[in-house]
Amino acid sequence: MLPKEVLFQILWLIIFCMMLWGMLTHHEIIPKWVHQNDKTMHFVTFGLLAVVGHGALPGLPFFTLWLLICLLGVIAEGAQHFTAGHRFCWLDALANAMGAGGSLLLLQWSI
Repeated sequence: MLPKEVLFQILWLIIFCMMLWGMLTHHEIIPKWVHQNDKTMHFVTFGLLAVVGHGALPGLPFFTLWLLICLLGVIAEGAQHFTAGHRFCWLDALANAMGAGGSLLLLQWSI
């Protein structure tokens, strides 16, 4: 049986890959409801990345994890600049940061 941290690391990698696929894929492939709820999807996805990231790296302080997730969000937004049909969006980066921060605050208060 794998240690709990390893399972969280695998799950985090799967979510991360799905997030990249969604952010860097042509719009025609992504379902319409995703585009209609773009900021919500950013908020939820990065919140999930943060919570699963805490399980994957349980010794990492919450603020450090939040900064890493925010940096990841900005880098992913920047990568969109080099794909067809996408562009960098500060509001998406803000939704990423808020989702990660909100989830980590809730997690911290519940521990």
